[in-house]
Amino acid sequence: MDNWQLPGSLALLVFVSSYFKLFSNVLAGFILGIFVTALHYQLFYQLSWKNLVVDKPVKITAQVTQIIKAGKRPYIQVDIKSIDKFQVKAWQHAYANLSTDSGNITLHEGDMVSGIAKLKTFRSRKNIYGFDKELYAFRNHVYFKGKLKVTYRIGDTNTLQDKYRHFVLSTFGAYKFGWFYYVLMTGDKTLIPQIEKERFRMLGLSHLLAISGLHIAIFFSLSFLLIKTVIYPFKNLISQSVNVHILGLVCALVLAGGYVVLSGMQVSAQRAWFMTFLGVLCYALGARVSYTRTLTYALTVILLISPFTLLNLGLYFSFAAVASILWLLTTPSSSDGFKISWVNKCVWFFKIQLLLFLVLSPLMVFAFQGVSLSGVIVNLIAIPLLSCAIFPALLAQGIVSVGYNVQLMDQIDHLTYLGYQWLTNLDYNWLEVGYISVTQTVLMMLILFMLGHALIRAYAVIPMVVLMVHKAVDTSPPWQINIFDVGHGSAILVQHQGKGFLYDLGANYFGTYSMFEQVILPYLRARDIQLVHTIVSHDDGDHAGGLPDLIKLSFGETLHAFHGTPYRQPCGLKEITFGQLTIRSIWPSERQNDDNNSSCVVIVDDGKHKLLLPGDIESVTENKLTAQYGKQLHADFLLAPHHGSRTSSSIPFVRAVGDKKTVIFSRSHNTAWQLPHQQILKRYLDAEYKIYDTALDGQIQIRVFSDHFEVYTARNAKNLWFLR
Repeated sequence: MDNWQLPGSLALLVFVSSYFKLFSNVLAGFILGIFVTALHYQLFYQLSWKNLVVDKPVKITAQVTQIIKAGKRPYIQVDIKSIDKFQVKAWQHAYANLSTDSGNITLHEGDMVSGIAKLKTFRSRKNIYGFDKELYAFRNHVYFKGKLKVTYRIGDTNTLQDKYRHFVLSTFGAYKFGWFYYVLMTGDKTLIPQIEKERFRMLGLSHLLAISGLHIAIFFSLSFLLIKTVIYPFKNLISQSVNVHILGLVCALVLAGGYVVLSGMQVSAQRAWFMTFLGVLCYALGARVSYTRTLTYALTVILLISPFTLLNLGLYFSFAAVASILWLLTTPSSSDGFKISWVNKCVWFFKIQLLLFLVLSPLMVFAFQGVSLSGVIVNLIAIPLLSCAIFPALLAQGIVSVGYNVQLMDQIDHLTYLGYQWLTNLDYNWLEVGYISVTQTVLMMLILFMLGHALIRAYAVIPMVVLMVHKAVDTSPPWQINIFDVGHGSAILVQHQGKGFLYDLGANYFGTYSMFEQVILPYLRARDIQLVHTIVSHDDGDHAGGLPDLIKLSFGETLHAFHGTPYRQPCGLKEITFGQLTIRSIWPSERQNDDNNSSCVVIVDDGKHKLLLPGDIESVTENKLTAQYGKQLHADFLLAPHHGSRTSSSIPFVRAVGDKKTVIFSRSHNTAWQLPHQQILKRYLDAEYKIYDTALDGQIQIRVFSDHFEVYTARNAKNLWFLR
């Protein structure tokens, strides 16, 4: 949040409250929220000694919580207990992601280890539309990353939750849909294959991969039925003063609470359990609480316990969904679905699914840039199947597996998996919509909220007008340059008239994490950009690492204009028209004696502004270019050659590009090469360049208009106070 927004909002509330007493409660709640958030941050997130243990060898004692990547040098996550003289408080967690040298010691989840570590503060790449790892790390108390040399290990220190997860995995791991059953029972999503996440998203079933109110309702109902069944034979032995019905509800509530804890205390699960608790309490006391108050109480308790839950998009999905269902329950015709035939009940269930689709669509588009067209129909089948067949079978299998090795779910598993495979092969599952901003999402949700209330329905026209005005004034520039934050490497996208030209693809780490697939492709989809041309400057891994993924994902034809077919290096020298832009490759005329100096040098020009992309050329090539092209090298925007290495950015080349220009360093934070070198930085500063750096600024977006340009950076766009 920017510095002016918090005091500005507070001042506005004080002013309004001085005239309208109704807003006094809002002001009091606002002040309480600030106090609770600050207190929560100090108690649970603030490590006063964090900066005292980085960038030096420290003795560490920690528990292994996750094996992120196995192998000779495992990559693990640990829950730190102590670092040197500093102890982590009992009510805090301090996690670190560490590359380990464990020698002959084999590590397992739950092990307590000690050794010598060298830590750095957790920092990750920051892109405008990509997954925000730093925010995710903050929410999950991941403070460090680094290296650990293990000197001592104590095995078998697993918590109850760890043992429960191991039991579930061993019980259901052999089934075709075993990973899905594991998620349903534990809430742990680390074992979900990426392709399955995509398939569930396209089918509109992503909500089943998080322990939601649906899961808690099913678990609570089944537990209640089981307890009543167990108690029934002994009802004559129970005192008349004991209300068996309430006893069953309380026991089911306790069991559901245990399920919430073991499944990771997810927001939607907490909300559902607390609302169930209020329902049981009201039933026991003979009291009545409105649906609105119940939902408000649940939200208040969750935010008091953890105010940073507001950063979790799942909170908004969960409360918007349950608010929609409760709204439908309170409509005059809702009772018809309970009193008449099964046909009416099915119609009422369809209304719920349709309403959820409408209400959650803005959130879906904001999160995933699209909606599942098949979600309404698929959920009509999936939810009853989960409630009446899969979940009861899972509980039965789990109970039986405590004492016997018997597979009860073979047929259900086989039929469910066949149905799932058939659904994923259909072509109508997903509709790409494109990116919408936070403001647009809020306005859409506000419109839906106001349309649902008769007293304020007419006023929905106000946010409608604001939304239309917002869309009208949100003009796009004629063309735009995106320098993605891909760590050590480069990936630059020029977008113009809905089409894209891509220069370089970033790296692919260990064949499992592709910058093209994880950073560039989400941006193309979010902005609905058609990728037309691609140039790979040279075949070094930090520039060409995403080449196999580009081809695998059907973008191989974009290479043909500059690299021919089949693909070859170096690029060909040519000039093409790209809308109102020209893209011209000016180097090399032939392959040089090394890859760096064989980099494809490209100029993008609109007649007024120029972008110069030189790859990893070094000073010997810079001198040749300066001699050959002279003033043609003048450019408003320059990608620093070779990431700011001292072998490049020679003084004649910097001057040839021009004074008072804009230079961008595409590099990683805290690299072994310590780029950019200080003498290179000084060289650009002496020439009065405006300097941007992906390691410091994240993704850099240059919006080029006819008479000016504007620069936006991802770290400024996501400049939250607790991440500074």
